Amino acid sequence: MMTDPIKPEYKKLPLSIEAQADLLISRGLQGIDKSGLFKNLERVSYYRWRGYTYPYQDNSKPDTPFLPGVVWDYIDSDYCLDRDLRILIFDALERLEVTLRSQLVLHTSLDHGAQWYADGTLFFNATAWERDRNDLFTDWNRSKDDFVEHHKRTYSDSNPPPAWKVFEATSFGSLSKFFENLRTDLPCRNRIAGFWGFGRHSARVLSSWFHHLNVVRNICAHHGRLYNRIIKVTPIFPSKPLGAWVRNWPDPNRVYASLCIIIKLLEYSSPEYKLVPRLKPLLARLRPAQLPSLGFPPDWESQPLFIKGSTS
Repeated sequence: MMTDPIKPEYKKLPLSIEAQADLLISRGLQGIDKSGLFKNLERVSYYRWRGYTYPYQDNSKPDTPFLPGVVWDYIDSDYCLDRDLRILIFDALERLEVTLRSQLVLHTSLDHGAQWYADGTLFFNATAWERDRNDLFTDWNRSKDDFVEHHKRTYSDSNPPPAWKVFEATSFGSLSKFFENLRTDLPCRNRIAGFWGFGRHSARVLSSWFHHLNVVRNICAHHGRLYNRIIKVTPIFPSKPLGAWVRNWPDPNRVYASLCIIIKLLEYSSPEYKLVPRLKPLLARLRPAQLPSLGFPPDWESQPLFIKGSTS
């Protein structure tokens, strides 16, 4: 019988900002003095900076020295680019989330009534439906929005609130889960998928995209490092993409795949919003050697999706 290995106790002690700055300089960081590091470490924690210093250090050694020639501007530039990329992506995801909410509520309510989300027969996974329904009511009950409080003051709680109200108080993740769990034979599900350019049999690709984007959305919302991160939820690459698309994505768990999905879905939800012209100046701030860590192929600009997004 296998037993878990004994794990060592975490014994690192907290360090003052001055000691943190000394540590970075002792490890070979160049291009900034101690007072400059002190100011940066006051506003951004050492541990948060570690996510951006990591690619520039020899992490195979206990003292993780900086690689030769690494200067502070490399790290600060990556930090600022990551922040700007999150802001750009979060703005685009807001448009997708609002449209998904609209499509899900509209088509399912028309076919199955105002409280369709409370009908377990519409979902193929009963356990997931019960969990998601409970989470939905949790979001509703803790909401302080005016429309929620007005509904509670005005109407009896003998019936749950209509979908067009309750889903306004919940998250992208909840929307994604309810869509994913709808039975595949429901015409409303097919109409929702059809809005985004997918058919009945390819709707599972769309579900995986929403699931992936919810993780990206949460990273952006909580100001986490995104630009070179491995995103744990893997989106499905469509076998028969509609219209302009990419020939492949080298790594489905990098932000390049996320951006491909966002650009494609924006064609349907917000065709007037052009992400590619906003994205290119950000990517121009990267050194070419950094693009693989974001999952970008060398020929990304010649991919049909990016050509169309640059010109239309």
